[in-house]
Amino acid sequence: MNKISKILILLAPLLLFAPPAKAYQDYGVEKVRFHSYLTYTRVVLEVSGEVGYIIRDLTNPPRLLINLYPAKLTSLERKIDIRDRFVQRLRLSQDSEHVTRVVLDLMNSEYTYDIFSLKSPHRLVIEVKSPREDPIADLLKPREFPYSSSESVSEENLRVYKVILDPGHGGEDPGAIGSTGLKEKEVSLAVALEVANLLKDEAGIDVYLTRTDDRFIPLDQRTEMANQWGGDLFVSIHANAAFNRKASGIETFFNSRYLYGEGAAEVAARENAPLGDDDVSGEVKAILWDLMQDRYRDESNELSHFVQRKLYQATYLEDRGVKSAGFYVLRGAAMPAILVEIGFISNPWEEQKLRKEEFRKKIALGIFRGIKDYLESYNERLSR
Repeated sequence: MNKISKILILLAPLLLFAPPAKAYQDYGVEKVRFHSYLTYTRVVLEVSGEVGYIIRDLTNPPRLLINLYPAKLTSLERKIDIRDRFVQRLRLSQDSEHVTRVVLDLMNSEYTYDIFSLKSPHRLVIEVKSPREDPIADLLKPREFPYSSSESVSEENLRVYKVILDPGHGGEDPGAIGSTGLKEKEVSLAVALEVANLLKDEAGIDVYLTRTDDRFIPLDQRTEMANQWGGDLFVSIHANAAFNRKASGIETFFNSRYLYGEGAAEVAARENAPLGDDDVSGEVKAILWDLMQDRYRDESNELSHFVQRKLYQATYLEDRGVKSAGFYVLRGAAMPAILVEIGFISNPWEEQKLRKEEFRKKIALGIFRGIKDYLESYNERLSR
């Protein structure tokens, strides 16, 4: 018997009782989401387990190539159009038995990116952004409205909008105060929270609030927050006041350097009082803000009319119409932005109505319906 035969005989018991080799585990790429923001595009790949990846930059044309392993495609769409400032489209393919290939076709050759993994659930996040920040050049670039969050599930590309609600005033700034002590900051927060619930529960819209409790936030920081969140719409909610205690009704404003509508100057002066930062009215910042909001003037005007119409139908308060003025809380928004005055807290009769939860819900319903109808109208225009 040769040496090899002897070794095989000695090893035979071990071979007989050795556990079978573990099967190669492939994790499915189950869902793809993308979010288009002002300063970057985020792509999220959800997988059923933790996968490895290799990423490469490609040129002519500019692309990012990511190989995931071990990973297999499920029934995902193989090509997803993004068409925002940074990414043209996303392509998925099964490169080999255990490798899924993801390609991001980029809009230009100047870019940078971040890539990282998250758990619970497992997902891979890729963010594509500009290699440098130039706010003036960025403002002057043409851009479609709105910045949107989209999700791709199988063959359907579902658009999910993000609405930023801004309850006026707060903290050390109570806003207007009624004759029986009702504070504008209390009313605006209660209505905003109700609108948020309606948008999320009834329409499946993502909602962020600049405040959810009684705190002070400077006016310019509110739109900065909205821009960082990548909002599609910005809606600031307030209660009105006037020296004339008989003044009543609802009105909706969009931002403009030009005053339009009775009492617009007085409302803007009152709402602009708690600026919060000394440099808010600086000349350079004001120019940048005006350039930014000029881009969304028509959309803001249209959104104002939708909300004003539905708010009147829900409350039957006096319809004071849509107006325009220069509001600091709207000027920095990189999205359509409006300010809604939901009634006169200085009017004793309307103050009592604003104090009641049932009436606040009517106001919230009107604002919700206006936003919802506006977004549906926008979707119809996109599909033509």
